[in-house]
Amino acid sequence: MTDYDDKVDEEVEKRLDELTEDQFNEWLDELDEPYTMGNLTFYPSDILKSCDPIAYNMCFTDDYQESMRESIEEQVRDELDEDEDDC
Repeated sequence: MTDYDDKVDEEVEKRLDELTEDQFNEWLDELDEPYTMGNLTFYPSDILKSCDPIAYNMCFTDDYQESMRESIEEQVRDELDEDEDDC
């Protein structure tokens, strides 16, 4: 692995760790429609977190963070390439 690849991996991991629960909730809520019962509306993120917090946490790391990895890596590579071009 090259220094460039090491820099990319390090920055990607840092940005994945910076992803927030609010961002995750938005992502989850975009996957399915809210559930409505009478006058009450429940969002998928709230349902999952309340019913199964372990699955909620696993979904954050296994699904959400991994789904974001490719786009974050592309963004990091673009930024590093721009920095090298500016030098």
